[in-house]
Amino acid sequence: MFFNNVTRFLPANRPLGGYAKYRKTTMKASLLAGTLMACAFTAQAHAADEIAAAPEEESYPYIEGELELELGNDWFFRSTDPDNELNDLFLSSALGLAVHFNPYLTLNAGLTLESVLDPRPATNRYFGDLGLYVDTLNLEAAVGGLTVAAGKFGPGFGTAWDITPGIYGTDLAEDYELSEMLGVGLAYTFEGTAFGNVTLGANLFVADTTALSDSIFTRRGRLTRADGGAANTGNLDNFSFTIDGEEIAALPGFSWHLGYRHLEPGIGDTDAENGFVAGVAQTFSLENEIELTVNGELAYLSNAFAGPDDVLYATAGLGLVHGPWHGELAGTLRKTDFAGGGSQDDYLIQASAGYEWENGIDFSLGYGYGRDGGVATH
Repeated sequence: MFFNNVTRFLPANRPLGGYAKYRKTTMKASLLAGTLMACAFTAQAHAADEIAAAPEEESYPYIEGELELELGNDWFFRSTDPDNELNDLFLSSALGLAVHFNPYLTLNAGLTLESVLDPRPATNRYFGDLGLYVDTLNLEAAVGGLTVAAGKFGPGFGTAWDITPGIYGTDLAEDYELSEMLGVGLAYTFEGTAFGNVTLGANLFVADTTALSDSIFTRRGRLTRADGGAANTGNLDNFSFTIDGEEIAALPGFSWHLGYRHLEPGIGDTDAENGFVAGVAQTFSLENEIELTVNGELAYLSNAFAGPDDVLYATAGLGLVHGPWHGELAGTLRKTDFAGGGSQDDYLIQASAGYEWENGIDFSLGYGYGRDGGVATH
C-alpha cells in the first residue's frame, strides 16, 4: 500500500501528486488557474506492481516499491483567452519505495518526474520542462494500531483530490491538497466500532524549504521563506486533524472523512487559514460484474491559502467499471467570497472512459469544460 488517506507518510501512488499549493507550478494545478485540459488521452503503465516484494515469511530488512508511468496529451482546443489554446504532450513517472528494517520501522521515499513549469502562453510543448524531485522522505514507526512518522510527507486533509474518478476529476480539488511538508504525523485505528474501522490522524508541519523543495534536470526553484505562502513559516505551527471511517458492517462499501487544518501565514500573507472538509464515498457491486463508485466532498477554507478571501469547494464523482472497461463523470464547483465584497463561481466538469488490460496498461480518453475567472476553456 502506497497511500494513506488519513496521513500520507507513504508516497502517493499516482504520478501527478502535485506540490504544496503555495507554489502554483504543476501544469494541472496552475495552467488556466485550475481549469482543464481536454480531448486528451492518458496511457498509464504500471511498470511494476512491486519492484521487490517481501517473501511469504517476511525476513528483514526488505524493500518493496511501485513504479507508475503516464504518457498523456492535453489539448486546450478552444478558450475565450487565446493564450490558453495550446497542446501539451507530457511524460510523468512516480516511484515509491519502502525500506522495512523490521516489523516496526520503515523508511519511505517517493520520487516524481514531471513537467515542473507551466507551458508558455499559446505555445505547444512536447515533453518539455521535465524535473525530478523528492516528494516523500520520512521514517515511520508502527506498533499495533498506532503509526507515527517524521520527515517529509503529505498531511491528511480531504480525499476528493485523490479518489474522484476521471482524467480531470481531481484537478480543482487539488487546490487544497497538502503535500511536501516537513514535520510529524500520527494515526491510530480503532477497529470494529459501530462506525466501522475509525482512524484518527494528527499532523504538525511546516512547508519544506530545504534543498529537497527544488528539482533537477529542470529546476522549479527552491522554496524560501521570502516566497511566503500558507504554512511557509519556518516553525512547526501548522496542523491538521482527520477522522476516517470504513468497513462499516451496516453499510458495505461506504467510507467517510472529516478534517480540519490551520495554516499560519508566511511573509507578505494576510491571515491564518482555517479549513474544514467532509467527504463520503460508496462502492456498489451490481449484477454482471459491474462496479459503481460515487463520491462527494465539501471543503471550506476561511482566509484561503493565507489570503483575505474565503473559498468553498464542492466535488462529486461517479465511476463505472465493467470488466476491463471504465467510464467516469465528475465535477467541482469553487465559490470564492471576496473580502471586499462580491463572489466568483468557477467550475470544472469532465467525462472520460477507458480500457485497462490485464498487464496494468490503461488507455483513457476524456473531455472537459472549465470556467475560471470568467475565462471558459474546452
